[in-house]
Amino acid sequence: MKRLVFLLFFWSIFFSSFAQKALQDAHDAFDSYEYTEAITLYKSVFHNVEDDVESQALVAYRIGYCYYKISQPKHAELWLTKAIELQIDNPLVFLYTADVQRMNEKFDEAMQNYERYSMYMPHDNRGSKGVESCKLAQEWMKNPTEYIVTNHAFVNSEHMDYCPFFFNVKGRKGIYFSSTVPDALGDEIHGGTGQSFADIFVSYEDEKHAWTFPKPISQNINTIYEEGCASVMTDNTAMFYTSCQSEEKKAVPCRIYYAKKTGSDWGNGELLRISDIKRDAYDYAHPSISGDGKTIYFTSNREGGYGGYDIWYVTRESVNAPWEKIRNAGGIINTPGNEMFPFLRLDNTLFFASDGHLGMGGLDIYRVNSDAKGRDYVLNMLYPINSTSDDYGITFYENMEEGFITSNRKGSQGYDDIYHFKLPIRHFTLIGTVKNEMTEEPIPFANVRLIGSDGSSIETNADAKGRYSFELNPQTNYVILALHDGFLNSKYKISTYGLQKDKEFEITMYMTKIDIPVEIPNILYDVNRWELRPESIVSLEKLLEILRDNPHIVIELSSHTDHRVGAMSNEELSQRRAQSVVNFLIAKGIDSKRLYPKGYGATRPKKIDLRYSELYSILKMGDVLTPEFIQTLQPAQRQIAYQINRRTEFRVLATDYSE
Repeated sequence: MKRLVFLLFFWSIFFSSFAQKALQDAHDAFDSYEYTEAITLYKSVFHNVEDDVESQALVAYRIGYCYYKISQPKHAELWLTKAIELQIDNPLVFLYTADVQRMNEKFDEAMQNYERYSMYMPHDNRGSKGVESCKLAQEWMKNPTEYIVTNHAFVNSEHMDYCPFFFNVKGRKGIYFSSTVPDALGDEIHGGTGQSFADIFVSYEDEKHAWTFPKPISQNINTIYEEGCASVMTDNTAMFYTSCQSEEKKAVPCRIYYAKKTGSDWGNGELLRISDIKRDAYDYAHPSISGDGKTIYFTSNREGGYGGYDIWYVTRESVNAPWEKIRNAGGIINTPGNEMFPFLRLDNTLFFASDGHLGMGGLDIYRVNSDAKGRDYVLNMLYPINSTSDDYGITFYENMEEGFITSNRKGSQGYDDIYHFKLPIRHFTLIGTVKNEMTEEPIPFANVRLIGSDGSSIETNADAKGRYSFELNPQTNYVILALHDGFLNSKYKISTYGLQKDKEFEITMYMTKIDIPVEIPNILYDVNRWELRPESIVSLEKLLEILRDNPHIVIELSSHTDHRVGAMSNEELSQRRAQSVVNFLIAKGIDSKRLYPKGYGATRPKKIDLRYSELYSILKMGDVLTPEFIQTLQPAQRQIAYQINRRTEFRVLATDYSE
């Protein structure tokens, strides 16, 4: 009996020490970002720490977090919710659970956990952004864009296939991409992904649009370590890529390498020396070289960023010049989250992947657009380019709306797969005429400019009859500007965003002559009062836009009354009304030096123009609404004349204003 007790005690001590060692090994793997190895070790000890609820909760949490980091959201949700059940004392569990539930399309449950996280961490906006992202994801999935996304099965395997790069060298088209197939040169197992070390492969497209079986590229580039995410100069003379070497299975920082073409093969890879940090332990990865070879965008977690991994870039004056100082791409692009996998299209449009901007889940793909004033903003590529899984590594067929992405969405053959996308060709045109606002007559040879949110900017001159036309791009917001000497600039906005059928826009651009008074319609006041009524604001917003579009003009704001006398003189009443309009414009940011209020009372009766003659049959062009003329009208008709005389106008006094 004593022997049995001793053996039980011995084995309990043995298993306890074994569990403690396995737990410490798991912690070490976790701290070294060896997530797949950490999962195996943590699972081996999970049931051995049942007597210690706090430790078991931590183990469950870390297993879930590891699955989260290697993009296996279903397993991650299982273990993170178990950690919540075990009452782990870490509010991040609610954030990560919500993230993976969003990836699993459990939007209602995800929003609840984002809200729970916000209760614990009210100053961290990741909770509120997560709720908003869930709502947007559902909306985007209900209203998808026109992109057609299909699995590029010709090159995908049951392993990780990612980071495609399209090339077209003298008519020979293909893609470079990264793969972890186990028969590649880098066949050791990566502790973070559980896959073999990646190599760079190539596949070509033949004349029948069939793709060749992928083959690894030169061993001058591929090594026993991890290589991937290639970017090649347009003349095919140099390749830039990532290499993540290791020492005794310990990860060391990733670096960007480059290789030059020597004959039909690539030369040896060389380190791209762009870092200015001594003993630099940061990662540099995912290079994208510009079409002219003078700029490289890349990913790094180096100091001086916004948090996590950021997009950075480096430039040089020529392809033979040294690289200049590294610069961060800025806070419009980068967030406290992770921004990675930049791609610079031939038209210099930047695309990247992020988990820090509003998105569907995991990594989403974004593009950087510019508005009419040249200010950059980030645009989500929406569903189905993006999914609730990880979507990254976009590349294009030159400047076409066709190319490839990487995703681990539903339907993938292995872990990450390469997908082909294409936007069906739609035809959008813009035709129109530039006309004089007062006379409806065409304005010959006016300059018309078209500025697109995709960075495009083109202009033309209208013909002798004021006609103009443009071809429009899909998925683009446009501003149309019309300019001509002696007229105020005119602006109009249109958009091809979300259009699923061909469309022809017909837009008449009305321009106002500088040398005549222009009536501002629907400026309304109560009887004998000068305060603006709310109904007037819409018309004044139009005047505000004119002043902003024509920043060099100085105007007179004039107010007019009919000839009937009220509680105060017509001159005083009209002056106060003109001043109320000026006050509104100043409050909206217009310099007071550009505005001169003037009350004319009843001294300038209205001369009927084309618009009023067409609106009222009792009036003819050229009629002047003097008291004598009004007396010739019927009583009901006189009220119309009085109303027309009670007006607010502006006229240009100068065109050379400068601050």
